[in-house]
Amino acid sequence: MNKYLQRNNAVYVAAIAAAAVCAVITSLFVPLLAFIEAGMIILFFLWVLISDRYYRKHSRKYLLKLSKKLDFSKEKVINRLPFPIIVCTDDGTVNWCNEKFLNRVIGSKSTVEGNIGAYINGKDLFEIINSEETAVYVNEHAYTVYSNSFESEGIVNHILFYIDNTGLREIEKRYNSSKPCVIYIEADNVGDTRLDLRDSERAEIRSMVEGEIEKWTGNYSCIMKRLGESRYIIIAEKSDVDKMIESKFPVLDSVREIRYKEMPVRTSLSIGVASGNTFSECEKRARKALDMAVGRGGDQAAVANNESYDYYGGISKTVEKQGRVETRIIGSAFSELIEGSDDVIVMGHRNPDLDAIGAALGVCAVCESVGVPAFIATDKNNTLCSVLIERILGDENQSVSIIDEQTAINLLDKKTLLVVVDTHIKNYVEFPDVYNKASSVFVIDHHRKSVGFIDNAIVFYHNPGASSACEMVTELLQYTGSDVTVSGLTAEALLAGIMLDTKNFVLGTGVRTFQAAAFLRKCGADTVNVHKMFANSFDNYLARNNIVSKSKQFKNCAVSVADYNSPDIRIVCSQAADEMMNIQNVKASFVLYRLNGKICISARSYGERNVQIIMEEFGGGGHQTMAAAQTDYTDYETVLKKLVQTVNEKYS
Repeated sequence: MNKYLQRNNAVYVAAIAAAAVCAVITSLFVPLLAFIEAGMIILFFLWVLISDRYYRKHSRKYLLKLSKKLDFSKEKVINRLPFPIIVCTDDGTVNWCNEKFLNRVIGSKSTVEGNIGAYINGKDLFEIINSEETAVYVNEHAYTVYSNSFESEGIVNHILFYIDNTGLREIEKRYNSSKPCVIYIEADNVGDTRLDLRDSERAEIRSMVEGEIEKWTGNYSCIMKRLGESRYIIIAEKSDVDKMIESKFPVLDSVREIRYKEMPVRTSLSIGVASGNTFSECEKRARKALDMAVGRGGDQAAVANNESYDYYGGISKTVEKQGRVETRIIGSAFSELIEGSDDVIVMGHRNPDLDAIGAALGVCAVCESVGVPAFIATDKNNTLCSVLIERILGDENQSVSIIDEQTAINLLDKKTLLVVVDTHIKNYVEFPDVYNKASSVFVIDHHRKSVGFIDNAIVFYHNPGASSACEMVTELLQYTGSDVTVSGLTAEALLAGIMLDTKNFVLGTGVRTFQAAAFLRKCGADTVNVHKMFANSFDNYLARNNIVSKSKQFKNCAVSVADYNSPDIRIVCSQAADEMMNIQNVKASFVLYRLNGKICISARSYGERNVQIIMEEFGGGGHQTMAAAQTDYTDYETVLKKLVQTVNEKYS
């Protein structure tokens, strides 16, 4: 209709123009006649304008009236469209669908369901309407859904157009499954299995380990190559790696169970897995994943995701390193760094405990021996070792100063060395701003490596086989290359830190742990004074026993809820978790408490259950026998439910 009007208007304009030319010519000969012609032309022009407006108005009304009479369910044109279509209302009621929808989407069904929910894969209808396109799956087919809306008789209808992308999805799936993956494998402590073995016997053990790896990789289409005596690289496709992840890397168990001459060899594997678009990218990410697996104590696989890792295994205890070559090298480098600094700031984790403050005092002893001022940066009002803090502040012979955050920031310059003890996570340090502004950082920690670790340290001294940070610092005191004088208070603080993390030399102890304790005893540590640092108030003692008395058991675990407020809630709950480990047949204990509006967990074990990997599910971490988490939940029921679920998944 519009084209017809436009064509007629063009004719009218041409006729008016021709008449106007004739009138001009006539005016040269007969002016009166020309005047009459001009009047007729004007009248004709007005008639054209009025007619055009009339026809446009009435043609629009006609089309609207016609469109209302159209019943789209009977229109052959819609049925001839090459893709499935379905129409529904705001509440999801299906009004109509074309034959393509019946045949392709519904399939064998002859009728359509009454609600659109059956065909949008559980998605919200208005989410689809407000999106340009939405991916849905119906009857094992992948569709991209587009939408449009119209109103008829006061009812809003929505038209959904289904474009079948099943073929493209299959191609995408095959492409993703064929992406390259790199796997690094390192055999842990193969060379330190048993000191009485000959080289030929150690070679046999290596062959047994390699045989288990070859047996495992033989189940997949991959390539394995040995890079050294105890390191291997595997090239595989993503589809095979997905199968390895689904089976949770059974090679970890088979290598752990290897026996030589009926004797366990205590060897295990650390595995780093990564995928990517190129082999170069895969190799770099797999190397980092292997570092994470080794840093967490080995006997596990670390699978790299975008900015995080998934861990499998990690159920065996970390093996203590026999040699002290690394300690001697680190100690010499540590002494040189201190000597080259104007001052040293030592900082632990938030709410520092005896291990953190004790290790900090040990570092300050090294600084004092070389004449470099040292400061401990901490919040004196928020610690788990107030007795030790009071002793430091009240000891006139101590040259160590305890400073707050702002003072530490003011001290920082290019010649200041920041030493972080008892943590290696950026977000867990006592004062993050102090760390962020420090130009030189030295890290000393024994916790298993986690995501978000300090990656800009000059020296990253990390030993998950050590019992505590105090044990590591005590060893450094003996290898700094200078005559370090350890005061009685410093020796007692270091010994208290070791006793705290080993639960009085019960957990995570090795030969080097007792050697460190013997050295501290020789330096003048009084065990009676050390014991006093663990003393509780009468109220805290009663609260701890109350928490233990309310504990309940599930799957060889004890769990209790501390539903009361106290300024010492963290200390009491950690002690209660320790006490619950004395219950018969309990392999792990968990105490839930509320702090700053969030539910926190204190977890303990004797090593049979790795509480670290359990706490990581709640965003926390720690060590195999001692861990904690501050969850994002605000109610106990949700946390308890997830805790039971996590324990069942990890130890089914």
